[in-house]
Amino acid sequence: MIIVLATFSLGGLVTVQLFWLNKAFKAEEKEFNFSVQVALSNTVQHLLEKADLTATPKPIKQLASSSFLAEVNAPVKAQELDTLLKYEFSRRHLTIPYEYGILNAEDDTLMFGNYVPATFKKQNLLENQADLTTTTPPGHYNFVVVFPDKNTHIFNEMQFWILSTIVLLVVIVFFGYTLYSILQEKRLSELKADFINNMTHELQTPITNIAIASEVLKNSGANLPSAKTQRYHEIIFQENERLKEQVERVLQMAELEKKEMALTKTQTNVHQLLQDSLQRLSLRLQKRAGKVSCHLQASQFTIQADSMHLTNALYNILDNAEKYSPQSPEIQISTRNYQKGILISIADKGLGIRKEVQSYIFDTFYRVSTGNVHNVRGFGLGLSYVKTIIHAHQGSIWVNSQENQGSCFELYLPFRA
Repeated sequence: MIIVLATFSLGGLVTVQLFWLNKAFKAEEKEFNFSVQVALSNTVQHLLEKADLTATPKPIKQLASSSFLAEVNAPVKAQELDTLLKYEFSRRHLTIPYEYGILNAEDDTLMFGNYVPATFKKQNLLENQADLTTTTPPGHYNFVVVFPDKNTHIFNEMQFWILSTIVLLVVIVFFGYTLYSILQEKRLSELKADFINNMTHELQTPITNIAIASEVLKNSGANLPSAKTQRYHEIIFQENERLKEQVERVLQMAELEKKEMALTKTQTNVHQLLQDSLQRLSLRLQKRAGKVSCHLQASQFTIQADSMHLTNALYNILDNAEKYSPQSPEIQISTRNYQKGILISIADKGLGIRKEVQSYIFDTFYRVSTGNVHNVRGFGLGLSYVKTIIHAHQGSIWVNSQENQGSCFELYLPFRA
């Protein structure tokens, strides 16, 4: 709740800051326009006086945001106009480049034009007069002044406002990053809590089985038939192997995340790895009357890979396809050559994955909720491990899934990694 309120508060602060920034820009623009109009009015007044005319100067017209028209209707000399403009603009500290043109008062034909750079020093006011010797024919003229860098000039005058806005944006970015980090830490903490709960459950089962079998052998070992004794020994061995496998998986993930695990890459038959992974899963599939269809169409299926880790990665995906199929599992496996590698597709008709959580399924500790944290075995390390291994082979993995319609995992592996 505090985070939400803080977010809304900062959002409101940004809105207010942008509002006042806009107001400040308009105020600076209004002041600039006023100064220009006064300067041009004084220029027109001087031109009329030099022409011995007593007419009242007409108001300066603003043709566009940065252009102004002064109606003189009197003779105008280029050099004289240039000098007057520089003088009037200098008085009002309008040190900004501008262009001006002398127009025929009757048809607005451009008779003379000039560009004047920014004038910062009074001693420069009469420089660059060489091109101003052009004389306009006798007649009545107006002149127009354009400021091409008007907006830049206004922004330069708003340095305090711009600086304060930048500081505010930096604070907001920092706050946003901090908020993101807090939410990520919170999410990671929740995932770790789920992981610990799942790991406790997963380790408790083989430990309990080992304890029961050991107790039976301890209390009744001498009186048991050799077949039963052998069976209890097998249970202890199998459950111990299961424990070793689970602990090894956690250790491997830790090593991979620290980038300490060295992959041993050799020429590897991907089709054979798929067959080996299916063989490991065969008893569970038979028990649940599962069906597997293989369409191994890749003509080139030998790649540079670590066969052990790649087998484990493929097995993890097949294992999920079996675990997350509430009915009899139906798994489809296909391969084909794609670009400079092989594309593996593993599809099932299981529970599927909601679209909103698909971007998280490869995160460490993340497990797709199935309504009960223990009704599907696992630590939440499987797909994270798969992604890490595939990326270690310079490959890619992605998923297409719809809830209650199944999932399709596609893996791309280059021939040489």
